Amino acid sequence: MRRVAVCLVVAGLTLVGGPHAARAQSESSPELAWYGYVKLDASWDEALVNTGNFARWVVSPDIEDPHASLNLTARQTRLGFRVRSEAGNAQLSGLWEADFYAGAAENKNGLQVRQAWVNIVWPSGWEILAGQTADVISPLVPTTLNYTVAWWAGNIGYRRPQVRVSRVQKLGSVILDLRAAAARTIGDDFGGDDPGDTGTASGVPTVEGLAGLRFSPGGHSISLGAYAHRGRENLGDEFTGSSIDIASSSWGGYLEADFGAVRVSGEMWTGSNLDDYFGGIGEGITIGPDSAIGVSATGGWAQIGLGDGATRAHGGFGIDDPDDDDLAQGSRRRNSTTWGNVIHDFGGGLSVGLEYSYWQTSYVGLVEATSSRVQMSVLYSF
Repeated sequence: MRRVAVCLVVAGLTLVGGPHAARAQSESSPELAWYGYVKLDASWDEALVNTGNFARWVVSPDIEDPHASLNLTARQTRLGFRVRSEAGNAQLSGLWEADFYAGAAENKNGLQVRQAWVNIVWPSGWEILAGQTADVISPLVPTTLNYTVAWWAGNIGYRRPQVRVSRVQKLGSVILDLRAAAARTIGDDFGGDDPGDTGTASGVPTVEGLAGLRFSPGGHSISLGAYAHRGRENLGDEFTGSSIDIASSSWGGYLEADFGAVRVSGEMWTGSNLDDYFGGIGEGITIGPDSAIGVSATGGWAQIGLGDGATRAHGGFGIDDPDDDDLAQGSRRRNSTTWGNVIHDFGGGLSVGLEYSYWQTSYVGLVEATSSRVQMSVLYSF
C-alpha cells in the first residue's frame, strides 16, 4: 500500500491526505511559491479624513476642526505563498496571504491575515473552496493607490470565511461563471452580555451567489453578470426588550471590458445593512429607543484605464448613498470620491504611482466636508 501525504499549510490549517490503496492516478508533491510586495504610501490630505493612512470619508467640521495632514506608512506591504498539487484527477491549491494593517504602533505594524484557503478543481469544471477569501458578490476592484479601493464610497465586498462552490462552463464562444457560497455572518458587538457578535447570534450563515458571462468579441475581453447576498443579524433583547432579527442583503451587477489599451469597468448595487460589506458608508443598523432598522443604501463605481505598456493611467468615480429616512442625527448620509492616477513600471518589480482624489461627505444635520488627497506610492513586487 502506498501512503501519500499532501500538506497545504494555510495560516496554521494543515490538510493531510491519508493512505489510498485503490487510487488509480498518482499524486504530485506540493509545489510552493512565495509572492508579495513591499509598498510605501505617502499621502497628503487637505482636510481631516478617516483614517489618515487611507481615506474612507471626510470628517465634518462640526465633529473636529479641519486641518491638513501628512501620512507615511508601509502597512500595505504584502506577503503570501501558493501551494499546488494533484490528487487523482483533481487539482489542489492553497493560499495564505497577509498584510500589516492589523493595528499596533505605526513603526511596529501588526500582521493581518487577508486570505487562507484550499481549493479543489475537477476536470468537469466544478470547484470547491474552503477558507477565507473575497466575497462572491462585487467581484471587481478599481485600481487605486488608496488602500480602500473605494470601499465606503461605492465599492462593496470584503473577505470572510466561507465554503464556496463554483462552476465554469464553456457554451460555444461564451463562458458561464457560476458561484455560490455559505459565508460567516460577521456582525456587530453592541456591548451586550452574549459572547460573539450579532452575526454569530443569528445561528445561520450568509448565502452569496453570482452568475456571470465572459466572451471575447473581436479578440477583446468582456465580462458581465449579477450577484446577490442574504443573511441576518440577531440583536438579542438588549435594546428593544425582545429578540429582533435584522436582514443584511444586496443585489447588483458588474461590467468589465478590456480593449487592450482601453479598459472600462464598474458596478452598481443596492441593499440593506451593509456596513460589514463596506457599504452604507459604514452605517448598518440604526437603533432607536424601542426599535432597530437596517440602513438601506445604493451605490456604485466606474473606472476607465488607459495604456497597455509600462505606463498606465486610471480615472474613476464612486458614490455611496444611504437612505436618509433610515439614519440618525449626525450619521453619514452621502459619500463620493473621484480619482485619477498614473502608475509606471520601471521593470525588475519596481513601480511608482501618483494619485489625486477628491472626497465629499455629507451628514444628517452636520456641515458637509470635502478634501483633496494626493498620494505617492513606491512598490517593489516579487
